[in-house]
Amino acid sequence: MKKILRIFAMALTVMLGLNACDVEKEPYIQGAEDERFILEFRVDSVYGTVDEDNKMVRLDFPAGTDVTHLIPMITISNYATIEPESGVAQDFTNPVYYTVTAMSGATAQYMVEAVVHDADNEKNILSFRFDALDDSGVIDQIARRISFVLPAGTDVTQLVPTIEVSEGATVEPASGVAQDFTNPVTYTVTALNGTTAVYTVTVVLEGGDVEPTGKTVLIKDFTGARCVNCPAAAEYAHNLQHQLDEDHIFIMSVHAGYLAQPVGSFPDFLTDEGTAWYNNHDSNPLFAVDHVALTDGNTFNEGQIDAPVTAALEEEQTFEIVVGAQYDESNRQLQVSAQVIALTDMDGQFYITACLVEDNIVGWQTTPSGVDKEYVFRNVFRGTINGAYGEEFEGFGVEADDMFYLTYNTEIDANYNADECYLMVYVYDKSQGDKILQTTVKKIK
Repeated sequence: MKKILRIFAMALTVMLGLNACDVEKEPYIQGAEDERFILEFRVDSVYGTVDEDNKMVRLDFPAGTDVTHLIPMITISNYATIEPESGVAQDFTNPVYYTVTAMSGATAQYMVEAVVHDADNEKNILSFRFDALDDSGVIDQIARRISFVLPAGTDVTQLVPTIEVSEGATVEPASGVAQDFTNPVTYTVTALNGTTAVYTVTVVLEGGDVEPTGKTVLIKDFTGARCVNCPAAAEYAHNLQHQLDEDHIFIMSVHAGYLAQPVGSFPDFLTDEGTAWYNNHDSNPLFAVDHVALTDGNTFNEGQIDAPVTAALEEEQTFEIVVGAQYDESNRQLQVSAQVIALTDMDGQFYITACLVEDNIVGWQTTPSGVDKEYVFRNVFRGTINGAYGEEFEGFGVEADDMFYLTYNTEIDANYNADECYLMVYVYDKSQGDKILQTTVKKIK
């Protein structure tokens, strides 16, 4: 039985569409169409340290370096593109985000940080331990992540850490103060010059004691505010949810296609990820049940989704997903943790996708009787936190009780109602045509 700790950190961003790489210019390498890696990142003679797991790059410069106009030279995967481009000057006073887009359109975002070493600027956590447990955390200085894997049953609600930081720096919360580590806890280190660095401390309990909650089915309802028949289709899907199993079916409204284009006062719910999903199907999908598209041209037939949803509910649950959320209203920052536990032995290539959904949005919708200006849009897909096709967490199969822990940071758009926002997280198997195996939903507040 493997115990695996994987931590990823990303910011919510607008993902790029398909790139236009010309593969005729060089021999095509089978399987490279999805590759989207930063292989090398350097500024003059300074080579960055690439943390592939966390999609981060760190550049270390001597004291006095001006980082406001650095020109990086970047090597990426064959056939991929990167934005901002290699050779373009950037201001690295704050982290800069680079998006690598594979030939298939899949994306990966890297955070690149320039660190200038100066005694007055040092703000590192050098060690973090729980003396009572005789356990020190694993510190990733690039991602500023500290992780613990503790025995099952450990009480994590009142753990007291002992923290060592850079000389002259301070940390808040302070060393020696008990904290509840049920969810990730952030620590802010302040250097002598007043600059700060934020570390996230994650405590994971060994698996084996998580009770399966049952298979949950995801229905992606492809819709549009100017689609006259879409409200009836959505109503039918929600009625089906109530009839079959309200607790184990989740409907996410994905606005995509021509009739989702905003015109006049119609709302703009389009997303690059939703468009990518829509275009990835062979024909215009009306619904996708655990990613399997259901379509009959552009016509909705009542009962079209009944059998597929019923069959999906009856499938064996293969993963359990436990999602945690910490939302800071003062700056609209959201920390997301996802613990994925395999419930059985499975071969496959497993990915996790984290989505943001906003419920109960009032706006214009075309209906058979005209335009309803007070229509209530349910569970509107607002975007992903880790890309349209998520992140791979295991590429060679899993064994029962294998555990994976992933974390993400994002900012909730000021135009979204955080009181109505949900995280919708699902695991899928790429080797089964991206079939979704399990879904879980968590309100952010």
